This record gives sequence, C-alpha cells and structure tokens, in this order.
Amino acid sequence: MSGSVSSTVPSSSRLSRAITRRSLPRPSLNSGLMMWPLSIVNNSLKLIISLLALSFRTRLTRYAHDRYLGGITFYKASNLDTRCPNPDQLLVQDIDKWADSLSTLYSDIAKPIVDIFLFGYKLGQAIGKDAPAFMVSYFIFSGVVLRSLSPPFGKYTAMEQKLEGDFRFTHSRVLAHAEEIAFYRGGDREKTLVNATFDKIVNHVNTVIRLRFTNGVIDSVFVKYLATMLAYYLLARPVFDSSRATSYMGGAGADPTQIMEDYSRNSSYLVNLSQAVGRIILAGRDLTRFAGYTSRVSELFDVLDDIHSGKYESTMVTGNEAERAQTGKVSADDLKGQVETRDGIIEFKNVPIVTPNGDVLVKELSFKIDQGMNCMITGPNGCGKSSLFRILGDLWPLFGGHVAKPAPESLFYVPQKPYLALGTLRDQVIYPHTREQALARGYTDDKIMELLDVVRLAYLVEREGGFDAVQDWASALSGGEKHGYGGMSRLFYHKPSTFAVLDECTSAVSVDVEGIMYQHARKENITLFTVSHRTTLTKYHQYVLKFDGEGGYEFKRLHNEDDSSAFAFSHGKSSKSAKLGDLEATPVADEAAAEAPAAEN
Repeated sequence: MSGSVSSTVPSSSRLSRAITRRSLPRPSLNSGLMMWPLSIVNNSLKLIISLLALSFRTRLTRYAHDRYLGGITFYKASNLDTRCPNPDQLLVQDIDKWADSLSTLYSDIAKPIVDIFLFGYKLGQAIGKDAPAFMVSYFIFSGVVLRSLSPPFGKYTAMEQKLEGDFRFTHSRVLAHAEEIAFYRGGDREKTLVNATFDKIVNHVNTVIRLRFTNGVIDSVFVKYLATMLAYYLLARPVFDSSRATSYMGGAGADPTQIMEDYSRNSSYLVNLSQAVGRIILAGRDLTRFAGYTSRVSELFDVLDDIHSGKYESTMVTGNEAERAQTGKVSADDLKGQVETRDGIIEFKNVPIVTPNGDVLVKELSFKIDQGMNCMITGPNGCGKSSLFRILGDLWPLFGGHVAKPAPESLFYVPQKPYLALGTLRDQVIYPHTREQALARGYTDDKIMELLDVVRLAYLVEREGGFDAVQDWASALSGGEKHGYGGMSRLFYHKPSTFAVLDECTSAVSVDVEGIMYQHARKENITLFTVSHRTTLTKYHQYVLKFDGEGGYEFKRLHNEDDSSAFAFSHGKSSKSAKLGDLEATPVADEAAAEAPAAEN
C-alpha cells in the first residue's frame, strides 16, 4: 500500500554488510520491538482510509438524498429532464467510487511528499546534494511529457460509468416488467437489447485497455528504465569520481565491504525516493480518474439545482422543426403560468396542457369545480386526462394560464398504477405515514380493519398473517387487491377535506365493489374528480369534462344517471399535435368550448 511505513533500509544494509563479511547477523532487539509499532501504524493507515471513504460516502449520499428525494424532485429528474437518465447509478455506484478515490488521494500524495523530503535529504548527504535534485527534476520532466501524451482517461471513466448505468437500467426494466415480458415470451428480444447495451461497455473498455497498454509502455520507459539508468549513474558517480566522494560513499580508504554496504544503503534511499516520486506521478493519473467520477457526481447536483430553480432540459421538438428532435431548455422564464392556493375549488383558466417533450394536447383549458361538484373526466387515449392531473399535482410545468387549487393536504391523488410500499401490510394502507403517525391520528388496527371492510379486503389480513406481515406485495396481491388496498383504502385513511383525484384507480375492481367505494367516498363528503371509461360511474358524478382527442373539450352537467354522451368521442387523431413553440402563434381552436365552463358556473 502506498501509505505504508517501511523499515527495509537499516535491515538491508546490515544484511549486505553481514554477507560481504561472511558473518551471521546478530539478532537485533530494536527490529523485534519495531515489528509491533510498524504493523499497528500500517494497518491504522488502512483503517483510517477505509473510515474516510465511508465518511465521505455517508455525507455525500445523505446530502444527495436530501436534494433528490426532497419534494417531487426525484420525479422531475427522471421524467422532465433527460440529462441524468440513470440517477440510481449516480446515487449508488458513482458516489461510492468517488468516495473511495478521494480517500486514497491523501495517502497517495501526502506520504510520498514526506518521503521525497526525507530520502532526498539522506541521499544528498550520501552522494551529493545535486543527486536528488537530478532525480526529482527528471521525474518532473517525464511527468510533463507523459501528461501531454496521456489520453483523457478522466473523460473515458465518466463515459464508462454512463454506459454501466445504461446496462444496469436495462436489467432493472426486465425486473420491473418481468410478468409482461414473460406473457409476451419476450426473453429473446430483451436478451438482444441487454447484450447490445453490454457490447457498448465491452467496446469502450477494450478501447481504454489498449490505450492503457500504449500509455503503460511509455510510462515504463520513462519512469522505470530511464530512471533506473539515471539512478545507477548517480550511485556509481562517487565511487569512480573521487571529487564527488563523501564520507557515506566512495570515501578515501574505503574497502570493498564498506563500499558494498554504502551502496546498499544509498540504493535503498534512492529506491524509496524514486518510489515516492513515482507515486506522485501515479497520483496524478488517479486524479484524472477522480475527475471523471467528480464530473459524473457534479452533473447530478447541477441537474438537481436546475430543477429546484425551475430549469429543465429535455429532448423535444420545438417551433416548426417537426422533422428532427433537439434538446429544448425550459427555464423559469418559460413557466408563465400562475398557481393560487384557494380552499374548496379547482379552477383552470386558459391553461395549456403540454407534455414534457413539447406536444400541446390542449391549447387552452378552462373550467371550474367547487367543493361538492363531483366531476368525471373522459376522452380517448392520449388526449390529456392524466396530463391534467400531473399539472394539477405540480408534476409537470405550467407554461401558461392560471390554476387555483386547495392546499396539498386537502387534495389526495390515487394514480392509475397503485404503488405498494416496502413494509408491512399495515403500511400499504397508511402510506406514507408511519405506524406512530397513524396511531396519533387515532387509527388503531381495528379502525384500519373497518376501512378494509369498506373496500371488501378485510380477508387479506388473515390470509397474509396479520397486519405485521411483510412480503413483496406487488407480487402477492392481485390486480383488484392492489387497486383496493393501495388505492381506495389509502384514500379513506387520509380522508382529504375537499377533493380526491382518481385516475382510473378502480379499473381492476369489480363493478359492484367499485360502486360501494364511490358511495362511501360521497358519504365521507369527499368531492370526486375522476378519470374513468366506465359508464356505471356516471351516477356518482354531476359534471363531466370531456376531451375529444383533437385538442378540444367540453365541460357540462350530467343530466341523468345513464348519460352515455360523456363517452361519445373518436378514438384517433386526424392531425398531428401542435408544439410548444406554436402556442403563442396559433389562436384557440374552439373558443366556444373555452367559454363554456364560465357560462356553466
């Protein structure tokens, strides 16, 4: 290890003297006593370096978690910004390698610098003060030459980590969608994609290995062989040139035994000096690798800082350049919309529904829902139903218009895909609260069981072994159980004071149980804002917001329980979607539709 302490200098000189004089060396008490301190010091250095690496990783990882998991930054980093496609790779692996690389820099630089001064001083006494200066000057010269010839390994390291992240992501996708892939018998297709990603790593690493080989050959010539030749010359110079002789080497009257002893001692000094300078040079190479890890980690924090300030960069088509994608930058100046917190109301005024890649689904959306006005949202796929909820929940940027909505604690979102947390069966109902928080709100296990009775899932508690059972719930529960347990029961637990935003969250639940859930929601005075394609749900709503899929919409009152007009729309677009850059240039296509909500309310 570069930071270890060596005691080979005195022992090698005594051994050389004993060999040349043909006398057995006497056991040294000092050598026996020094074994323990030296062993303790060497292993203490290893311990300190390991603890430093762990400390660096702990502090940076926790700071990164604060930035990444604060609010909904994690969503925006992976869905709105395309600069860090694999943040998990950066958070888990790159920070770890950065910490390891940083922890070794101290021992790789500080210890060699001490050795250079120590052994340079001793070598100057032995063979002349200019000898260590020659060696250090040569190494500086060779370091400059090697640095100019060395490829940009820091850049290659950053690229390798990016490719490793892509490779890891392909495997993560297979795990996340294992059931769907198995049903489609898509193993061969996924294998092709995974192997193609891995081949990119192999090709890149092969290139780096060949560059390191060429660079290593040049390093060996300059740092090893030419340096050794210079060292032999400097060591032999006092012996063959009496004007350079010292009391430690080549002195008058010195016998061969003494010369051999001096040579052995001085060569040890020189070897240690050369090794120290060599470690400094290698540390410079490690710095380039460290720079690669630093650039990767720095990129993550730059993206998080931009997201906090309302800046995004994503691949989108802007303006009239409809034939090719380009990187579009969205800054806080582009987000011209205004958000107002107001109790008991959800109101959109001239709000464009725009996807992160720049597609304009609705150029201007206007409607108003007061508390108690249960509203149903219908329309074909891709018309903007879920997009509306993402804007309402601050997941997507607001490019224009005015949005008024209640405080976050008065709204509760139940997404189309239920999320089942890591933890107990109880945690699936009270998420994101802990058990202590649930008890503080008065929710004992008996009261949670009452909620499960409402959604007809109380049998799960006995089947799974009680509320404290822990499993992979995404695999253990059926589709309907996931929607009921991870969706509606969670809604009734949190019981928002005004609105519940339901995004097809009961599509896997039977019609009769779905009706019971909606009746209970109305009984609890929860205003429903629902996306669904089931006509049976119209009886639980008084208003409908219907998108036609062409950029138009209609907001009206449902006049009877069997009103099927809410589902009368086409299922395909007749023209391409407008782009973000066209918003200001194109007038609203259906001004009558935009004015209809105001007249209705």
